[in-house]
Amino acid sequence: MPLTEKVEFLARLQKLNRVQIPVEVRWRYKLKKGEILEVQVLPTEGCSASAERFVARLLGDGRITIPWEVAQELELDRSGYMLRVWLVPQ
Repeated sequence: MPLTEKVEFLARLQKLNRVQIPVEVRWRYKLKKGEILEVQVLPTEGCSASAERFVARLLGDGRITIPWEVAQELELDRSGYMLRVWLVPQ
């Protein structure tokens, strides 16, 4: 079953601007390594009022990398930020 609906979850920003996609989401939608996903992120804290949308490739360990331009725009300067993440069907 490919990604057919918008999926939302909370995640903590990790080293190298990476975000872990929950196992339940990966299993439910049968997401595989190398799959291209449209992602939208919004920090749960701070002054950024709008979400940023980008395209990311799923890594082998179930993580995606937030591009540095997006991280800079959202003022994500260190690990540990909580993010609201949406995976959007293409």
